[in-house]
Amino acid sequence: MGESLSQLAAAAASDMFPADMDLTLTSRRPARLPSATIEIVAAAPVPSSDRPAAEPPDVSVVVVTYNNLLFTKLCLGSLIRHTSEPPFEVIVVDNGSTDGTREYLCAVAEANPNVEVVLNRNNRGFAAANNQGLALAKGRTLILLNNDTVLPQGWMSRLVAHVEDPAVGLVGPVTNRIGNEAEIEVTYRDYGGMLRFAEERARAEAGRSFDIPMPAMFCLAMRRDVYERIGPLDERFEVGLLEDDDYARRARDAGYRLVCAEDVFVHHFGQASFGELVPTGDYMRLLKANQRRYEEKWGEPWKPYRRRTSRRYARLVPRLKEMLARHVPAGSTVLVASRGDDDLLRLNDVTAWHFPRLPDGTYAGCYPADSAAAVQHLEESTAAGAQYLLLPQTAAWWLDYYAGFARHLAQRCRVVDRSEGVGVLFDLTRSMA
Repeated sequence: MGESLSQLAAAAASDMFPADMDLTLTSRRPARLPSATIEIVAAAPVPSSDRPAAEPPDVSVVVVTYNNLLFTKLCLGSLIRHTSEPPFEVIVVDNGSTDGTREYLCAVAEANPNVEVVLNRNNRGFAAANNQGLALAKGRTLILLNNDTVLPQGWMSRLVAHVEDPAVGLVGPVTNRIGNEAEIEVTYRDYGGMLRFAEERARAEAGRSFDIPMPAMFCLAMRRDVYERIGPLDERFEVGLLEDDDYARRARDAGYRLVCAEDVFVHHFGQASFGELVPTGDYMRLLKANQRRYEEKWGEPWKPYRRRTSRRYARLVPRLKEMLARHVPAGSTVLVASRGDDDLLRLNDVTAWHFPRLPDGTYAGCYPADSAAAVQHLEESTAAGAQYLLLPQTAAWWLDYYAGFARHLAQRCRVVDRSEGVGVLFDLTRSMA
């Protein structure tokens, strides 16, 4: 069940976005696109196809929107232009957008008979809006899709192929950004590079998958019989966060396998909506509240996600240990920009702390909102006893993204070691002066 080469070529030829369009964000929290990309997407026409509405469709795709019109345009534009089979419908549920999204969605529905739009008067939250869409869905396969995704050719047919296994309950793709085992390293920066990357991966990993504890709902597929057995999303998680953890737990308890499709790649910007909550502190408050709800429901602590270990990362860890062994006395306390990886804290005879971390020592769950927040985390950790800061190569972007934080380090701390491909080690107790 896959698009033919001629279908893929036709889709590429009719693409509504140029191959050199930059997909790298200028800001992560909140998510911001480059100015040139904004101009391209803003000027893009309403996507349309001559595909008739199938009755009933094989696949129903549910997309929830709340503002972020540019990301929605990228998502729906790529979805409509890059999906030729199987027959599908799209149900978009808008949670009270005020930025022109509602008008755009109505135009898309008018141009595409297989697109249906539901307009909520206010923000009902991620779970409730998805449940609205699922209640309307007619397909045998159901897909929940975030509006901050970009889809390559052939994504749907490959994803649906993995759902056909009756032992499998939930299926998700690999992606560039999600924070668990589905996240892989990518080599592209622009739209055309993403399409080539996805196509090459589809060939190299054809038919392969692996079991995953939690396939995230940025793109999640299931059969109708699975949905009817598990039921709708739990709306107690309100605005959002951890409803996919809860759904995965319910699917496992029902006896299903949860898998990640290695041959399906979907670009994910990540937190296009929730990222807006980070600078105000609302994101962390929401995350902690939903962690409590999860723990109250299941009677056990919520567990942070793990990441797959790439060959590059596996080579990096021993080199970080060598750097610390050369410069850091035994018993010292080192802050490590770890992305929540507990294994990275097992570094020689030193005490290593996640950076940033919560008061109980666990990983904070997200990056600082801005340089001021990063400096505050650093100063609080230093007051608590931290003596060194280690930014592995995987966190080198901190010094570019958090410019004010980088200036603070340059003015207040001494660089002990800066090794290309390894990382930067700062002594927090000795200034440049």
